[in-house]
Formats: sequence, C-alpha cells, structure tokens
Amino acid sequence: MTTPLWIQYLLAIVSGFLLCLVLMQLQRARRTPLHNTPLLQFLQQQSNAYWLTDPQAIPLWHNHATRHPAANTRLAQQLFFSAEGLDPGLPDILAMLQISPHWQGQVWIGSSDRQAYQLNVRVLSGYRQRFLLWHWKPLQAALEQAQAQISAYADPVTKLPSATLWHYWLQSQLHRHQAKYHSLAVLLLEMNDYPAIVRNFGQTAADGLLQQLVNNVQAEIPASAFMARLAPHQLALLLSLDGHAEQAEQQAIQLSREILQFCQGPFFIPQAELRLDCRAGIAIFPEAGHDADELQAHAAHALHIAATLPERMHLWQMQGKNPAPGLQLQYELQQALTQYQCEIWSQPVIELATGIATAFRLELYWRSPQRGLLSYAELKPLAEQSGQLLALERWAFCQICQLAELWQRLGPLPPLQVELSAANFRHCGLLNFLQSQLEDHQLQANQFVLCLREDGWLQDPAGFSKQAEELKAAGFGLMIVEVGDGLSSLQLLQQPFWQAAELSAAMIKQLEESETQRNACASLIRLLVHLGLKVCTQGTDREMQAYLLHVMGGYGCRGAHFSTMRLVDGRQQPYGGQQQWRMAG
Repeated sequence: MTTPLWIQYLLAIVSGFLLCLVLMQLQRARRTPLHNTPLLQFLQQQSNAYWLTDPQAIPLWHNHATRHPAANTRLAQQLFFSAEGLDPGLPDILAMLQISPHWQGQVWIGSSDRQAYQLNVRVLSGYRQRFLLWHWKPLQAALEQAQAQISAYADPVTKLPSATLWHYWLQSQLHRHQAKYHSLAVLLLEMNDYPAIVRNFGQTAADGLLQQLVNNVQAEIPASAFMARLAPHQLALLLSLDGHAEQAEQQAIQLSREILQFCQGPFFIPQAELRLDCRAGIAIFPEAGHDADELQAHAAHALHIAATLPERMHLWQMQGKNPAPGLQLQYELQQALTQYQCEIWSQPVIELATGIATAFRLELYWRSPQRGLLSYAELKPLAEQSGQLLALERWAFCQICQLAELWQRLGPLPPLQVELSAANFRHCGLLNFLQSQLEDHQLQANQFVLCLREDGWLQDPAGFSKQAEELKAAGFGLMIVEVGDGLSSLQLLQQPFWQAAELSAAMIKQLEESETQRNACASLIRLLVHLGLKVCTQGTDREMQAYLLHVMGGYGCRGAHFSTMRLVDGRQQPYGGQQQWRMAG
C-alpha cells in the first residue's frame, strides 16, 4: 500500500522546518555581540566610552571613546567605590549582576590618579553566553564644578559659611521670625590684630589662630546660633533671643560680652602665645531693621562705633543713650581677676546623723578695694549686670581644681560642692570645659557635686536637661539648691539627673518658732526623700534647727552653728574636714 502523495509533501515540509530550527539554534549558539553589526555601529557613534566584556569583565570590544577611560584587563585592581581607593568595586558589581541584569552607580577608576565616572553595566539578552555592556560617563568635570560651588559658599580656612550663604540664611530667618514675632541679634565680630598677625607671623599662623578662635566660639555659643566668615578678619553670628525690647537687648549684650571673652584667648601659634583685641557690633531685629541688608548695615555701623568705646562693644539701638552702663563695674571685675582680688572660701557640709563633714561647699569671694569683701551671693548680681559672671565662675572652677589637686595629696577628700549659674548652660561647651580642667589636674568627675539653681531650667528646659544629663553621665553629682525659695515645680524635681537637694535658708529661718513653717519644711523634706534625693540645708545657725532637720529626715546641713565660710589655701585641707561636731540629743 502506497502513502498518499499529500502526506509525503506534509512530511517533507515538517522535516524542512525542523532542520531550519536546528540550524538557527546552531547559529545562535555561535553568535556573539561582536557579530551584531548594527549594535556595534550605534555604540561607535557615541561620545561616551562603551565596553563589551565577558562575565569576568575581560574586554572583548570597545568604541573609539575608550581613552576616557582606557580599556584594560586590570579592572579588578583599578575600579573603586571611593576616590581614596579603599573600596574595590568590581567584585560587588559582578555579584549584583548575578541577581539583577542591570547595575549603576558612581565609581573611580585608576591606579593612583583616579577619575570619577557614572557607570552603567547591563547583561545583554538574546545570547547563549553572558556578555556585559559597560557605559562610562565622566563625572570629574561635574565634581570639580560642584566643589567650586561649595567653595563659593564655604570659607576654606574655617569651613564656616561664606558671605553669600550668610546673606541667604539671614533673609530666610528674618522671614521665619517675622511670622512668629521673635527677636534676632546680628553680631559682627572684628579682630583688630589680624592684619598685624599676618604681617608679623605669616598667613599660615594667622589661619591657625583664626581656626582656634572659631573653635572657641563654636564650643560656647547656643546650638541654635549660626556663624559665618564675612571677611578675612570679620565673623558674623545670628543669635535667637527670648522676649522683646529691653529684655532682648539685655540678653544680646550679655551673650556678646561672653563671646568677646571667648575671643580674647590666649591662642597659640608656633612662634608665640597671643591675646586678641576684638570688637563687636550688634543690631536686633526687628527694632534695627526688617530686612537683611538694613539689619547688617546697622550692625556694621555699631561695629564702627565699638572701636571708639572702652568696652569694645556697641548695640545699635543704644545710640543717643549711655553706651556703656555699668562700665566701671565691668572694669573693676576685670581688675579683680588680673590683680588677685578673687578668693576661694569653704564651708563644711555636716552629716546630721554623725556630725562628720561629708562634703565641702566652695564659693567665690571678691575682696574689692572699693566695695570691701563680697560673698558669692553679693557678687553674683553685679557680675550678671556687667556680663562677667561666666568668666568669674570659670576662673573659680580652675582655682578649685588646682586646690583639689594639692588637697588630695594630703589625704582623702570629701566631695567638693561648686555652684554654677544659668550662664554656663547658655553655652554648649560646659562639659568640655569641666573635663579639660579635670584632666589637667588629674581629678575625677565624681569628686565634684555641681550646685544648680532652677533659673537655668526655667529659661530653657530642654537645653538645661540635655546638658544636665550629659554631666551626670560624665560622673558629676548634681544638686538643686535654693529649694523652697523659688518656683521649683514637681516636674523639675522629678528629673532623673538630680542626686541631692538643698533647702534655702529662708525655709528654716523660723523653724523653731512657727509650727506652720515646721509642717511645710517637713512635708517638703518627705517629698524630696520620696523622690530619692539626699536633703541638705543651708543657714543652719542654731543647734535646735539642726535637731529638727535631723528628726524630719534631713541628711546634712551647713551654717554658722558648725562653721562659717573660711578662706582656703593649698597647704591644708579646708577647715572642718577632721572635726566631729556634737549633735543635739
């Protein structure tokens, strides 16, 4: 039986079709991108470099633009993810291509002088084997242009914003504060000695000194302040103020005086130790102007006037008024520091249960030729008025550290209580300053109890709490003082950084005579003990006061009943350290 003719034709067609498929598969197996003429012609016309490589990144073909970068077989040793050549890039790129058919990113290529490129790597589809197409786009020119733009907005010496960025920031802040009715102060600082330092010591030494000055100021100014360099010898600061009118003026003057102190030095350069003569001009928004140009012009005018004033500082709004209220007092306090009129006095803190000194309170006294001997309580408002309080307290802490270094050689030393005012918490460098003094004198933070009042917390609760927590973490003990004589809220007393509390002298003044006062004092002590605080008191002048405080749960006290404040020196430990007082039965 013969097969029908039409079936024979059909079998011949199927056989031919299958043969064609086999031939196509064989051709495809031998085919590579090198045989794809349209693709190669298209890549050859491109201005950027294109490579064809095998899966191990060995170049098979490249277009004429491959001199940027030049095709080579040592890509593994020359491709990096950083300009420093610390992060080899090829292994990670090949690993990512096993997961995804495409990779792109910024790379650097070269053995020593590396150039930046935007790299795109793609796995070519349609081939039996894996082939990679590399597209290199040079970025060096773009990076150099970006660096030039950054340099135009940043000072190369201090890394501070330049005048262009300062003007932009000032405008944006003025617009923002106009809506919120806040006050701002523009402070211009000028270093009068800078040109002479450049002439005498050279530009490199002057740049180093300027960097030290900037570091000093940046460590102390509020975190919200903005600082820029407008000219070789001129800096600008933008300070946010609380309140308006006279309150804002007083705050601006206070901050400016403290900043001027930080600018004085001493500063160290290879050839000398220098102190700078700086002046400051201040203008407050909105009273001194509503736009950036007007405000800065008024600050510059105030800076010009400051050159003629002994205080070296002028507020633009003070034109026509007494330019330097309290200038005589400021001069006297400056003389107090330079002519050894300041002294350190001590008073033992007695543990009520044993009668033994458990700590020493150290305070600053001023033996003024004109005003007589002033205690810290009498000196503090005068120093605040003249803007010298921060300088005086920091001098006192330095002296206390020197004395403590001598005292600890004589024997075991109880903790030293030192009071710090709210002025210290307006600056970010408090902890760094304290730790540097401890390191210089080989002391430990747990040897000190810092006595703080509530006014720092009332002025800036968040900033005060942050710095207090940092002080506690560093090892300092913290004690809140003048409790019962202010506005101390339960929220403040509940903060975890307190170790102890000291009642004010007014709290126990009528303790024996007034039952109401006894009840109030006992309730307050119970509250403080419940919060986990050791309760001390000041102004314990009579034995019955000490007895009642002991019965109420007080831990310690200080006052005339045990010892008055006494002048200290480094030859012996403070008075009362080895003495035991008899307590009321």
